[in-house]
This record gives sequence, structure tokens and C-alpha cells, in this order.
Amino acid sequence: MKIPALLLTVSLLHGCDFGNIKSVTTTGELSITVDENLEPLMKAEIKEFERLNPEAKIKMKTAPSKVVKADLINGDTKFIVTARNFDEEEKAALEKNKIPVKEYPLAIDGIGFIVNPENPVRRVTSEDLRNIFTGEYKNWTDIKSAQDEEQNKEVKQFFKSTDSKIKLFIQRKNSSTYDYVFDSILKKTEYSSAATVCSTSVQVLNSVRENKNAIGIINMNWLTTGNTDTIDSTVKPLRVSKILENGRQLDFAEFHQGLIFNATYPYRRSVYVFTTEQDMKLATGFITFLISIDGQKVVLKNSIVPVSQPVRTIQIN
Repeated sequence: MKIPALLLTVSLLHGCDFGNIKSVTTTGELSITVDENLEPLMKAEIKEFERLNPEAKIKMKTAPSKVVKADLINGDTKFIVTARNFDEEEKAALEKNKIPVKEYPLAIDGIGFIVNPENPVRRVTSEDLRNIFTGEYKNWTDIKSAQDEEQNKEVKQFFKSTDSKIKLFIQRKNSSTYDYVFDSILKKTEYSSAATVCSTSVQVLNSVRENKNAIGIINMNWLTTGNTDTIDSTVKPLRVSKILENGRQLDFAEFHQGLIFNATYPYRRSVYVFTTEQDMKLATGFITFLISIDGQKVVLKNSIVPVSQPVRTIQIN
């Protein structure tokens, strides 16, 4: 299979010449609150911004997505980064309190499903995922993939002499990833009561690494090693085939940056910067950096998809 790799296309329009930006936008201190799912990306963005602007200092706090947005609504922060837009209730609160919010798309991230590398399961459909995370499937041998008889044989053999019970590891409520899977895959059916709720993405990753029966939910930003197109090999992302409402089944797609970019991989979401800051301050300079070529290079390096700079794909075997 040919996989598209991504490259930023550098044009003569580099977004901004930071040497011409007023010092007020590149000096001082800024406190931001970030969706826990985006911690690796934003650490890398802050590091590069501070390298380019030594007189700037950005302090980052992480929290679940709903808490992040609540902090902005309540005035506890003026700058947030989140992997989920405001819902209707949150929008109503912003309108009621007459809070002006500026929105800036930053990236496109993907939602993946990981198992222990020893587990022979490689491919699942969206219906399999729904049955797994709602508890309908309790054992790995319950998955009967008509598209992969070889996988079925390997699973049956692997779990023949050992416990085949599926162990679920999910993110906590208020997490953007918890909500995304609940809405998009479970179709608002509750998660299995047997699922272990993890407080962080690190806990999800470690649980899957340590348990051959485990399956967890993770976003691409946490699965990358910080080098373009390089994925953490201590866990195994599953290939996913989405079954549409009309019954049509899409091809199985690898959890890969290029396939997130072209929407071949079905489960992806937008990453946003929101700010209530109206004046020309450090927040302005940081946002300018994030959506410029320099900030988008950091997005690309973290194996997620840039949105504000031209991208071209190359095919690799």
C-alpha cells in the first residue's frame, strides 16, 4: 500500500516576519491552558517559540477539554488550546456573558485504537470498536472479521491457552477523546462499566504496553515520538474500517499522518486555539507563530496535520 507522506510547501509568503512584529508581542509572560491530549504538541511549540523569542515566557497548564473551556468561560484564563470546539451549552454561556472569543484552527489530529504488540488483532471495523467499548464483545475471540480469516485463526490460537478477556482502558469524562469516541463510534451508547478510566494519556499508553489483553484509545499527538512519520512501536495501532449509516464499508486504513490528512483514516478532529485577549500582547505573537510556517513545522514534526500552510503529499511504498 502506498502511504502519503506530508511536506510543508514553503512559499514566498511566510506568514509573518517576526523581526517586524512589535516587541510587545514577543516579550513578557503568557499563561495558557491546554487540553491534556495536546500536551506534547504544545510543549514543542512553546520550546520553539521561546527559542526564537528569548524574552518571552509561556507557562502551560493542562486539563481535560471541558475544564479547559470552562476556565476560559469563567475568566480563569484568556488563552486555551483544545481538540474540541464549544458545545451548545458552552456557546450559550459565552453569549450570555458577552465574552468575545477569537478562534484559530491549528491542526488536525487523529483518534487511534491501540493494543499490545503481542496481540494478533490487526484490523477492526467501526462496529467491532463499538461492540468492544460498550462491552458487547467481552473476549478477543468474539471478534470474527470476515475480511481477515488469517487474523481469526491467529487470535484463536494466541488466546487458546490463556485468558482472552478484553481489558479496556479509556480516558476520563470531560476529555475530548472520551467525548469524541462516545459521539462518533459508540453513537452515545455508554462505555462498558468494566472499562478502566485513566486520568492521563500516559496511563493509557502504559496500561496497553503492560497488558497483552488491553485495548486503549489514544490520539496521534501522544503516539508520535516527535519525529515526522515515526510512531511509538511499544504499542500497536489498529487498522480501522468505518461502516457508514447506509451499510457501506470503507477500506481498512492505517493510523498514519498522511491518511489523516487525506481523510482515508476516518477518525480525525480539528485542534483550535481560542483567546479572549483583545489587545496586542504576547498572545498575539504566539498565535501568529502557531499559524505561521514555523509553528506549522512543529505540527508536522509531531505527526499531525498542519492546517494554515500549504501541504503537499508524496507517495511512499
